Amino acid sequence: MYRGIHTPCTGTAPRGPLPLRFSLAIGLLLALLIPSLVQAQGAVRAWGMGGAHTAAARGLEAAEYNPAALAFSSGTTVGLATAAVDVHNNAFSLDRYNEITGAHLNSADKAQIMSDIPDGGLTLDADVRASVFGVQNGNYAVSFGGFGSGQGNLDKDYFDLVLYGNTPGETIDFSNTWGEGYSYGSAAVSYGHILKDGDTTRLSAGFTARYLQGIYEVHVEDAYGQLTTTMTEISGEAFVSTLSSSGGQGYGLDLGLALEMAGGLSVGLVVDNLTTRIDWTGDVEANEFRVNADEINLLNSDLDAAVTDADTTYTGEGYTTHLPRRVRVGAAKAFGAFHVAMDYVQGLETRGTTSTNPLVNAGVEWHLVGALHPRFGASVGGAQGQGLSAGLGMKLGFWRLDLAAMTRSGLKTGDTKGVAFAAGSSLEF
Repeated sequence: MYRGIHTPCTGTAPRGPLPLRFSLAIGLLLALLIPSLVQAQGAVRAWGMGGAHTAAARGLEAAEYNPAALAFSSGTTVGLATAAVDVHNNAFSLDRYNEITGAHLNSADKAQIMSDIPDGGLTLDADVRASVFGVQNGNYAVSFGGFGSGQGNLDKDYFDLVLYGNTPGETIDFSNTWGEGYSYGSAAVSYGHILKDGDTTRLSAGFTARYLQGIYEVHVEDAYGQLTTTMTEISGEAFVSTLSSSGGQGYGLDLGLALEMAGGLSVGLVVDNLTTRIDWTGDVEANEFRVNADEINLLNSDLDAAVTDADTTYTGEGYTTHLPRRVRVGAAKAFGAFHVAMDYVQGLETRGTTSTNPLVNAGVEWHLVGALHPRFGASVGGAQGQGLSAGLGMKLGFWRLDLAAMTRSGLKTGDTKGVAFAAGSSLEF
């Protein structure tokens, strides 16, 4: 991720409309996230319930959320096209974004924007999921889909430069700028097996094994930059190096346990991405971009000599990446027409929407009538903070349609710093 050096006259603020420059800043992050296409088959119902599905999933949904629950599944489910999108930032709520867009910012507005941005910088992350087909029959399932994820960060000093310009005697550092994005296709086989079938309890184990076809991956290997302004001149440098590939192959493995007890209580334990790797070997490219500026002032008319840049691309060596691991523990129980579920999620690393900050999801599904199943949920913690969700399931004969929407880092629409949407359909026999 790169922010080029801005070189206005000494002691002046940058020219141009601030909303436009803010759009460019966000655009830099989005450019890294665009390469982003996990199956979404189970995501729709789960998202409507705040993401709580480790113990509640059955049928084809269990292949994604807890393969052990396939042992408790009956009948056949055919998953049709499903898609889910999740976008989140760590600084600006929807209300703040609307205030900034198209507005003339005074000193108080600028100070508020700087306070909104964490010291670590502005981070934007996004997930895109698509499931093209899946089928579950009893305790077996196969599914095909695609997944994309991206995360990028812009150093807070970048926004200081955008808002206040280059101030004499100040050095602005852009070194905390980074990012990654990847996408892959997935072909998965899932299986659940009963380990113990007692009078009041049933215990099962299961796995989902995936073949991963890497589509695209890019990440920033190194990035730094600074801009120094004195009373007489401006000087600075910036450097970014990236590594990318347009093809790879790999695998992934999820393991799960499920327990059904008397009274209808279900408990589940899942390790996502227990072991994964994608070996990126297709069209590997390394890119380095460097800019140096020295002694720029009003008296120096030869800017070509004062500012030099170099953009170099060369063939790189293959490399390996891994998907983020996490552990989920969940419980679910039916209370008449209401199905309640809760999950505790612990990421084993901080990456994208996976975080070492614990996440708690809770939700309820209301079997209002035979054909309509409203869903509501909430989540606290994790990478995206507190949020609310709502969903709806509709079943007409063999055909089922599911819809869901979630807020991120905010309980009210105006306070949210991200949104997630999911929609999908399936046939249940």
